[in-house]
Amino acid sequence: MNPDTTPDSFPEILQAEWDHNQVLALFADLAEGAEVEHVQLRTDSDDATVTLSVAKQAFDSGRARAVQVRYRFENELWSDTILPGDPTTKIIRSRLPE
Repeated sequence: MNPDTTPDSFPEILQAEWDHNQVLALFADLAEGAEVEHVQLRTDSDDATVTLSVAKQAFDSGRARAVQVRYRFENELWSDTILPGDPTTKIIRSRLPE
Protein backbone atom coordinates (compact mmCIF):
# COMPACT_ATOMS: atom_id res chain seq x y z
CA MET A 1 0.00 0.00 0.00
CA ASN A 2 1.17 3.48 -0.81
CA PRO A 3 2.11 5.29 2.43
CA ASP A 4 0.09 8.31 1.25
CA THR A 5 -3.04 6.18 0.84
CA THR A 6 -5.39 5.96 3.77
CA PRO A 7 -8.35 3.59 4.11
CA ASP A 8 -10.67 6.60 3.72
CA SER A 9 -9.30 7.20 0.21
CA PHE A 10 -10.58 3.84 -1.06
CA PRO A 11 -14.03 3.90 -2.64
CA GLU A 12 -16.90 2.39 -0.69
CA ILE A 13 -18.20 -0.65 -2.62
CA LEU A 14 -21.51 -2.41 -2.04
CA GLN A 15 -22.91 -5.46 -3.85
CA ALA A 16 -26.44 -6.83 -4.01
CA GLU A 17 -28.62 -9.20 -6.04
CA TRP A 18 -31.97 -7.67 -7.03
CA ASP A 19 -34.99 -8.96 -8.92
CA HIS A 20 -36.20 -7.37 -12.15
CA ASN A 21 -38.77 -5.08 -10.52
CA GLN A 22 -36.27 -3.80 -7.94
CA VAL A 23 -33.91 -2.80 -10.76
CA LEU A 24 -36.73 -1.01 -12.59
CA ALA A 25 -37.42 0.85 -9.33
CA LEU A 26 -33.72 1.81 -9.18
CA PHE A 27 -33.95 3.34 -12.66
CA ALA A 28 -37.02 5.31 -11.55
CA ASP A 29 -35.30 6.45 -8.35
CA LEU A 30 -32.24 7.62 -10.29
CA ALA A 31 -34.41 9.50 -12.80
CA GLU A 32 -36.38 11.24 -10.06
CA GLY A 33 -33.81 11.87 -7.35
CA ALA A 34 -30.27 11.87 -8.71
CA GLU A 35 -28.22 14.07 -10.99
CA VAL A 36 -27.19 11.51 -13.62
CA GLU A 37 -23.82 12.41 -15.16
CA HIS A 38 -23.13 9.45 -17.46
CA VAL A 39 -24.79 6.21 -18.59
CA GLN A 40 -22.90 3.50 -20.47
CA LEU A 41 -24.83 0.60 -22.03
CA ARG A 42 -23.31 -2.64 -23.26
CA THR A 43 -25.41 -4.93 -25.45
CA ASP A 44 -24.43 -7.93 -27.58
CA SER A 45 -23.76 -5.61 -30.51
CA ASP A 46 -22.73 -2.26 -29.00
CA ASP A 47 -21.11 -0.35 -26.15
CA ALA A 48 -22.34 3.23 -26.10
CA THR A 49 -23.15 6.28 -24.04
CA VAL A 50 -26.95 6.52 -23.78
CA THR A 51 -29.66 8.21 -21.74
CA LEU A 52 -30.96 6.64 -18.55
CA SER A 53 -34.28 6.01 -20.31
CA VAL A 54 -32.60 4.08 -23.15
CA ALA A 55 -30.64 1.99 -20.63
CA LYS A 56 -33.83 1.22 -18.70
CA GLN A 57 -35.60 0.10 -21.89
CA ALA A 58 -32.64 -2.12 -22.83
CA PHE A 59 -32.63 -3.68 -19.36
CA ASP A 60 -36.40 -4.20 -19.36
CA SER A 61 -36.36 -5.84 -22.81
CA GLY A 62 -33.43 -8.13 -21.97
CA ARG A 63 -31.00 -6.51 -24.43
CA ALA A 64 -28.64 -5.03 -21.82
CA ARG A 65 -25.57 -7.04 -20.88
CA ALA A 66 -24.26 -4.33 -18.53
CA VAL A 67 -25.21 -0.79 -17.58
CA GLN A 68 -23.02 1.66 -15.71
CA VAL A 69 -24.58 4.81 -14.26
CA ARG A 70 -22.48 7.59 -12.73
CA TYR A 71 -24.54 10.03 -10.71
CA ARG A 72 -24.56 12.54 -7.88
CA PHE A 73 -26.89 12.00 -4.93
CA GLU A 74 -26.92 14.11 -1.75
CA ASN A 75 -23.61 15.75 -2.75
CA GLU A 76 -21.84 12.38 -3.16
CA LEU A 77 -20.63 10.90 -6.45
CA TRP A 78 -21.72 7.29 -7.07
CA SER A 79 -21.36 4.64 -9.76
CA ASP A 80 -23.81 1.75 -10.13
CA THR A 81 -22.90 -1.18 -12.34
CA ILE A 82 -25.94 -3.24 -13.28
CA LEU A 83 -25.23 -6.78 -14.50
CA PRO A 84 -28.48 -8.43 -15.63
CA GLY A 85 -28.90 -12.11 -14.86
CA ASP A 86 -31.53 -14.75 -14.41
CA PRO A 87 -33.22 -14.85 -11.96
CA THR A 88 -31.46 -11.89 -10.32
CA THR A 89 -29.39 -8.89 -11.39
CA LYS A 90 -26.12 -8.04 -9.69
CA ILE A 91 -25.74 -4.42 -8.59
CA ILE A 92 -22.28 -3.11 -7.71
CA ARG A 93 -22.42 0.35 -6.15
CA SER A 94 -19.31 2.44 -5.53
CA ARG A 95 -19.00 5.80 -3.84
CA LEU A 96 -16.42 7.64 -5.91
CA PRO A 97 -13.82 10.07 -4.63
CA GLU A 98 -14.25 13.67 -5.74
